[in-house]
Amino acid sequence: MSGIRWIPVARLVGCGVLALSLGACGDSSAPSGGDILPSAEVQDIGEAAADELDQGVAALESVSLEATAPFLPFRPLTAGCAEVSNTTDSDGDGAPDEATFTFALPACSFTGYRGGTLEVTGAIVLSDPTPSAPDFAWQATLNDFTWSYTSPGGGESFTAVRNGTRVLTGNADGLSLTSTITVVRTHPVRPEGTVSHNLLIQFTPAEGETLERGQPLPDGTITKSGTLTWSRGVSSRTFTVTTVDPLVWDASCTTDRKIASGEIRMTLSDGGYVRVVWTGCGEDPVRSFVPAGTA
Repeated sequence: MSGIRWIPVARLVGCGVLALSLGACGDSSAPSGGDILPSAEVQDIGEAAADELDQGVAALESVSLEATAPFLPFRPLTAGCAEVSNTTDSDGDGAPDEATFTFALPACSFTGYRGGTLEVTGAIVLSDPTPSAPDFAWQATLNDFTWSYTSPGGGESFTAVRNGTRVLTGNADGLSLTSTITVVRTHPVRPEGTVSHNLLIQFTPAEGETLERGQPLPDGTITKSGTLTWSRGVSSRTFTVTTVDPLVWDASCTTDRKIASGEIRMTLSDGGYVRVVWTGCGEDPVRSFVPAGTA
């Protein structure tokens, strides 16, 4: 397909929680009648949830920097890779009226990502729901949008295939991203898992700050809510996602991990939950499982 080569100009954002292990947490146990999550499953669920938050934050960030690039939650030093079918932008707000972004190899292979290699394939259709009125809104439909990551040594390698939609709305006072995405995730040593996200991610600028198209996100807070369903084989679990402490976005952070603090929980029907806590700018979040009935 002929097209226009997309060259991203946005800076490195939001990939701080992608493909990180949960650390040593041991096999979880629960009181009688409670759910039990083995440590490997807690790791995969936590990774999937963090990955989707990661891409959601990138989408929020990219609307300020380049609305036509809400797909890669990192900005490699190399030129971008997507072929764009149409760049018509009737209202000049950065979101095309309707364009298909096609990601293919070898252009979309990035060596050195997290010390390994990342390959991106698939397609995304990006459209402007208000093509005659400049604003922050866009809609993205993902079609087999695939990340294949090979880590050093292979232990954290994975492939994630996404299908679904993300819809952004907002104004200078805040942004809201609805994410209805199904992801099929595979790892070298475990069966594939399917994660269905039905989420709302919201960004609120800090007091005295406002959002501007073409500018980085200012200081602010992020909340995440909705549901996540994790399936592997005959096992399926649905979690309710809540934000216990809003995630603090520190615009001055010099790394790509700009969440300085906050806590998100994914809770099962019996009350057990996966806990994800951010403790400092540039730091990996800490993840753990808390069984039902545990103080």
